[in-house]
Amino acid sequence: MTTIYVDPSKKKEQIVKLSDGTFGLMKAEKQKSGIGYEFDFTSHMHPSFRIPHAPVNGDEETVHSIDGEQQFKIQWLNQ
Repeated sequence: MTTIYVDPSKKKEQIVKLSDGTFGLMKAEKQKSGIGYEFDFTSHMHPSFRIPHAPVNGDEETVHSIDGEQQFKIQWLNQ
């Protein structure tokens, strides 16, 4: 499982660091149900994915891609 470190004070867009040393971008996007968040990663090792709600500390997301299933855990920075 790869951990994504998120700064909860930045609500719209931020660069996130992953536990394997790679980086990505988390950005808010308007959806029918409210605000969702998209995660895009600089490394081709991880697939991009969206969640339909604000990130929550401790949430785990399972992402299915052409390369198989990957699991991500969201963790607040400095906690």
